[in-house]
Amino acid sequence: MSEVSRGSLGTRPGAGFRGDVQGLRAVAVLLVIAAHARFAGFEGGFVGVDVFFVISGFLITGLLVREAGTTGRISLLDFYARRARRIIPAATVVLVATVAASAIFLPVLRTTEIFTDAIWAAFFAANVRFAVVETDYFATDQPVSPLQHYWSLAVEEQFYVVWPLLLLVLALVVRRRVARGSAASLRPLALGTLGLLTLASFAWSIWATYDSPATAYFSTFTRGWELGLGAVLAVAFSVPVRRTLPRWLLESAAVLGVLGIASGVLLLSPRTAFPGHAALLPVVGAALVLGVGALPGGERTGVARLLSLPPARIVGDWSFSLYLWHFPVLRIAGAHWGERTLSPLHLVAALVAIVGLSALTFHLVEQPFRRGRWWRLPRVAVALYPASVGVLLLALVAGNGWVDRRLGINDDNPAITSADYEGGPEQLSDDPVRALVQASVLAALDGRPVPGRLVPPLLGIRQDTAPLGACDYRTGTQELCPVGDTDAERSLVVIGDSHARAWTPATNLMGERYGYTAYNFVYSGCPASQAERLDPETKREWPECNDFKEWTLATVAELQPDLVLVSSAALPKVVGLDGTSAIGFTKPKEFRAVQLDGMRRELELLQGLGPDVALLANTPKLPREPGVCLSSGVADLGGCLFEAGPEARRYQRGFADVAREIGVTVVDAEKWFCYQQQCPSVVGNYVTMRDSQHMTTEYARTLAEPLAEELGLGDP
Repeated sequence: MSEVSRGSLGTRPGAGFRGDVQGLRAVAVLLVIAAHARFAGFEGGFVGVDVFFVISGFLITGLLVREAGTTGRISLLDFYARRARRIIPAATVVLVATVAASAIFLPVLRTTEIFTDAIWAAFFAANVRFAVVETDYFATDQPVSPLQHYWSLAVEEQFYVVWPLLLLVLALVVRRRVARGSAASLRPLALGTLGLLTLASFAWSIWATYDSPATAYFSTFTRGWELGLGAVLAVAFSVPVRRTLPRWLLESAAVLGVLGIASGVLLLSPRTAFPGHAALLPVVGAALVLGVGALPGGERTGVARLLSLPPARIVGDWSFSLYLWHFPVLRIAGAHWGERTLSPLHLVAALVAIVGLSALTFHLVEQPFRRGRWWRLPRVAVALYPASVGVLLLALVAGNGWVDRRLGINDDNPAITSADYEGGPEQLSDDPVRALVQASVLAALDGRPVPGRLVPPLLGIRQDTAPLGACDYRTGTQELCPVGDTDAERSLVVIGDSHARAWTPATNLMGERYGYTAYNFVYSGCPASQAERLDPETKREWPECNDFKEWTLATVAELQPDLVLVSSAALPKVVGLDGTSAIGFTKPKEFRAVQLDGMRRELELLQGLGPDVALLANTPKLPREPGVCLSSGVADLGGCLFEAGPEARRYQRGFADVAREIGVTVVDAEKWFCYQQQCPSVVGNYVTMRDSQHMTTEYARTLAEPLAEELGLGDP
């Protein structure tokens, strides 16, 4: 994190040096590292970031108030020069190093997205980037970016764009009222203003965390009160406290603060809706520790003395570098070694690397830039920012060149064809599509090289989602968007979640060729089922999904289509059999019963509307994204041959059985993706899946003809 350095107000030897603040920094960064390293019992260690926010608000506001009280003004140039010296050099070194390491050790597909993350991080907007990505349904299967921790740095810098300006305005108001500004004259106005803003941010944090926890986690507006509480504390103590409180009271308050932080670690987890009111535990705890230490005699409490021990102070000195390095090292190491949770040996290696890199960065980067005479010139220091962006852009240009080189390795390799395996020991199907799938499996088993000129190209494959035009029903629209043959007298509709959306390139083309106007009633994450799915983010009732399903049935009744195609996944969480509890995969029997009953009732309702109904089932769920695998430098196709996920397959076959029981046509799609449950990442030269469970648009279009034949639509 980026709170002020050891030589700043409240930590300067000879001027009220706060060793306990350094120790509190150490506690905060060690908690974060323990959580991200997945140490048992430290799931809630992410609250260390909240502790950092309080410390940052306390120390930096202390500097600003002291300057305003002494001079009656605040130099924004000096302030941002201090921030630049403190933040930019180390943050840039880690950004560039992460870009380089990602290009070398990670699959190309991930590397290019990390390059994008780096740009957002360089402009202190990483929190915006990750809020958008984390709330995107299509990004749920993506691994965590090694730069995700830059979100907290972005929150701080966004806060410090506004807060010094506001304090400057308050200082000018006070200066006009009194002949000479002072901390005492500024304090009431600053306390009142900052207190109101902090309460407003806290109130918003509670609401936003309730309404949309994934986006609230990264928001400056939901985190501002944490920095604000530290700032309120700094303003409150800007005038020295003379009264000495009883020793037992100081000791008790300090211990209570530590218990607040510890309770946050033990009681909270990544499943907790956060920040909201849950953040009170670590935030108030940190504020208590800081407040007690600022009181007369507070430095002699047991907590303060423990936090001031030399090892804790050293870790506190290194805390910014430790925070910057730990996440990319842990995440890149895990991805490179293929371990979601690092083995003990690999974890030790990663931790040693984190400590070594942090020590080097502290001594060779942080300290020289903070103490060097040249960098003390404000205009020179502020110039560090554009210079850092330039350095990062050069690194990205070099990284993209390396990516292009890696992607071009397979350009001369031919596509797989059925002819390659005709007349061999394995009898190929008479169906040309199925025969090509068989040949592609055999090619993978034979260790054939990855074909060149893949369709779609690997770069951008995750964004290869079927377009919906103006009819993306997640936006709340109720428009109708006819596609296919829009002049046809016959019509077909596609109903379901993102699996149905993945089929729409095939059904749209089928409608165009076979004379059907097509309508796509698809809503990602909202299955075509009478089982009530809860909001995947809040786990509460999802009125938008329920309303969409009701509207879809009503609209289908009005359209009277000739054919209805249904495709959906079994998605948690849904309302249980008792009508109240939320259930998922952890209760497999009840979850399966609810899912099958929900699909049966949905299909029966559609049958009652009159049209022919067909279920598009059993698109495989793979254990890994084909694009990531293919871009990871595998030697041949065999390294990206997968077995279909058994759980998803079991649910899809259950849906098919229910459909057949009530007379609904079933199209088992597995034959177009897998042979004997072996699923190649490439069929011919087509990459079949854009992620682990959704078709690419290009491969879907190749299935228009076989799908029409399966449905018995006759000649085009």
